[in-house]
Amino acid sequence: MTMVDGGPAPKQQSRAHRAGFRRPTTGTALRWIVLAGAAVYFVGPMIAAIAFTVRKPGGGVTLKAYQEIFEQPDSSHVSFVHALTFSLLLSIATIVVTMALMVPTQILLHLRLQKMRPLVETICLLPLVFPPVVLVVGVSDIYRAAQPAGESGGGAAFQVLKWMRDSSHPLLLVVLYVVMALPFVYRALNAGLASIEVSTLVEASRNLGASWWTTIVVIIIPSLRSSMVNAGFLCFALTMGEFTVASILLYDEPFPVWLAQLPTTSGQVQAAVSVFSLLLVEVTLLVVSGIGLTREPRNAEQKGKS
Repeated sequence: MTMVDGGPAPKQQSRAHRAGFRRPTTGTALRWIVLAGAAVYFVGPMIAAIAFTVRKPGGGVTLKAYQEIFEQPDSSHVSFVHALTFSLLLSIATIVVTMALMVPTQILLHLRLQKMRPLVETICLLPLVFPPVVLVVGVSDIYRAAQPAGESGGGAAFQVLKWMRDSSHPLLLVVLYVVMALPFVYRALNAGLASIEVSTLVEASRNLGASWWTTIVVIIIPSLRSSMVNAGFLCFALTMGEFTVASILLYDEPFPVWLAQLPTTSGQVQAAVSVFSLLLVEVTLLVVSGIGLTREPRNAEQKGKS
């Protein structure tokens, strides 16, 4: 036996150290029980829904319910692909506008206007206080007030609002979704900036001769990648599931409204649409998350080599 200073070898000491600090088996078993219960709770309803959609009345398996999703409806209803594409475009526009608005604002609040943070936070959290119905009623009142009495065409403000409300380019929905997403995006970006110590990074970058544009684009924004992805997920989920605003404003093309007005009485088809849309959204989120996860090991490997 190899001895070092009258004691066991370092390798044997490390083995004994690891053996003495093993995790208790009861904690491991309890953790697996909790994970199994959560899996049954979340995955069980999905499996039951899929089994219901593929069940044939006389016995057997059929995919007829999923085939009816992609069938061309009558002229009074939009197709599944059109409704899903419409909501996806709304989600992308909402994410882009929200990020373009909140990322510079948050950076400015953490660097120069720290005394204004409570006021901005209160303003961004107001959409949580007022329900979407109140927001839509206020927009409708402004829309009616913009048209002067006795004028058929209306003024310039009314024409702008009318153009924004057009179903071919519903910018009004994008604006409303941006307002509704502000509380979630604010919290996600604020937590990300607080965790990276943005003032220290900016000071170091500026001392090394980098410009403000280089500091923000090369240093701060890549450090906020996880927070921006989380904020984008929240905007995406909000837009894809929002029904109240779109339905009150008489939009029939967003996917939630289309799902509520689905021209069928078959429970299997309705369940198949819900299952297919949910799986599509989950796959999209997993792909985006996978892209972010594959970049981190590469960065870690590069740091180890350096």
